[in-house]
Amino acid sequence: MWLVLVLAVAAAAGDVTDEEYAKFPRLYHLDDYSSCLSQTDGLYCLGTFHITPLKEQHSIYHMIREYSLDPHHFNRTQLHRGYCVSSRCPTLSEERNASLRFERCASHWARRHALRTTLAKLSYCRTHAQEYARTHNPEPLDIPHRVFLYVLVTLLVMNVMGTLYDAVLADDVKKNPLLAVWSVRGNWQRLTATYEDGDPRLSALSPVQGIRVFLMALIMATHSACIHDMLYLYNPRFVEQVSRHPVLMIFLNGTSVVQVFVMLSNFLLAYNMLLFAKNNRLTLKLLPLITLRRIARISPVYLLVVGYAATWWTRANSGPMWPAMVGAESGVCRDKFWAHAFYLNNLVDPDNICLVQTWFLAVDMQLYLVAAVLTLVLAPLRRRALPILAALVLVFSLLNGILAYIFNWQSLMFFAYPKTLNTMYKGISSFSRLYQSPLASLPGCLIGLFCAFLHFELQEAGVKVASYKWLKVPYHIAPFAMVSWLLSGYYLRQFSEPWFMATYVAVERPVLSMLGAVTLLGMINGLEGWLKHYFSWRGWHAMGRMSLSVLAVHWCINMSIAASRPQPITTSLLSVMVDWIATGWFSYVVAIPLTIMVEMPVQRFITALLS
Repeated sequence: MWLVLVLAVAAAAGDVTDEEYAKFPRLYHLDDYSSCLSQTDGLYCLGTFHITPLKEQHSIYHMIREYSLDPHHFNRTQLHRGYCVSSRCPTLSEERNASLRFERCASHWARRHALRTTLAKLSYCRTHAQEYARTHNPEPLDIPHRVFLYVLVTLLVMNVMGTLYDAVLADDVKKNPLLAVWSVRGNWQRLTATYEDGDPRLSALSPVQGIRVFLMALIMATHSACIHDMLYLYNPRFVEQVSRHPVLMIFLNGTSVVQVFVMLSNFLLAYNMLLFAKNNRLTLKLLPLITLRRIARISPVYLLVVGYAATWWTRANSGPMWPAMVGAESGVCRDKFWAHAFYLNNLVDPDNICLVQTWFLAVDMQLYLVAAVLTLVLAPLRRRALPILAALVLVFSLLNGILAYIFNWQSLMFFAYPKTLNTMYKGISSFSRLYQSPLASLPGCLIGLFCAFLHFELQEAGVKVASYKWLKVPYHIAPFAMVSWLLSGYYLRQFSEPWFMATYVAVERPVLSMLGAVTLLGMINGLEGWLKHYFSWRGWHAMGRMSLSVLAVHWCINMSIAASRPQPITTSLLSVMVDWIATGWFSYVVAIPLTIMVEMPVQRFITALLS
């Protein structure tokens, strides 16, 4: 695959020759940040300029404008600059307005190229005094910073107390559950345990953890590539060229793989509720309890990470790109913290994103409530549940297509280009109103419920799925069909008719969810194959249980690695992979204490209170 991509970069057809391209102004430029602000009169500014020609006949500018029309290309009529204004333009030192001084400094460069610059966006201007104060005399902690520290200290104290309590008392002594749940030793044992209770129903679910780990790896790989696109690039043409290759559609269109997570999450919910219903009566009165347990499962880690991003994240490092990327996102996290706390961040001000992966946690919670209600209602009507759920999948898939046609919404692959990914699709309603909406993921949720009811009925009827040899064909084909479905986007996005785009919106996620469901049902019903053996490896169990913590922290870690670099990054397949591996490693390292000291004990503590 690597060789194919490298050859694709070399052979990609461009609209300009290398000689013509060399005449373009650099898209990104950063002066030395540290040396600039080490001077007592240092002033460093970063922003985006719109360029226009000083004279009507400007061959390079017209070439730039034509080049920018290609969706695979960045907008070259906007230049991104980080200037040490104090050393680059010392003659402007009398100007007290920093942004005006920055703009005039850029215009000096532009006039030498017969161009005019207009400041389109000022990310920041920082003086030596401000940088010195940040490093030597930081501002006093505000209330959010203090609250975060208080929460951390409280969690640490509870874990120390619980661990000492568990260590002092013998294992055969009955312990207070409200204190024992905070034992680091006990939660470590839970994290590393395997399905050894002999229950064949639970043993059959062992591939689920491997699937989670695999999907998390894909998500982190995709986000590593996204972050490279969002930062200042030394070689933006590499991104423009490689984005044309069909193999890249796995990453550009592969974000829909998150629907397998949606399907899997709701499958496990409904299946566990159906198992519970064998000895208990399910009623809607259980909904508050089910909701509280789900909140206890997700909120501690989720809000702790969002709280860190809203407070201490900005103090973790510095550099020319740090305030513009980490600082700006941290501000959004602070403004939208309440929306995250109520799982409404995908609906409230959806264009401004705090930790891009958190849209899924909001959708997951919203659909979890829907799935819980449907399961409570349909559990007593098990014989009718399958046709009802199948009908609902069709209805809501069709509804998504109709809404897409009315509002001109598109699937992500139709607008996933370098110039839009550079801003994380800000201002594109197809992303904020469709991609992040619970309605778009509802068919995947319903397919998960359908699978749960189907799997439960097969087990209750004693059906041996593995004895039906013809079922092995779709089971073995489904994983390859999923990859083919993703790759097909390279050819399908050539069609721009509204009816086609709306139809694709209606079928894209349901098809992927159904293919994932076929694979899942085959694995847990005894159909063998190399994929099942791979996902069933016991080494995935602990990593799979840490999926929530890894999902929550990986964006902060990845962005911290990339945004702290002092110069525009040189992106390549190798550099993206290095960031991906480093992010994965540190994410799982951080996820261990998050899981055993936050997620597990808080969840068990609240469960003990409710029982």
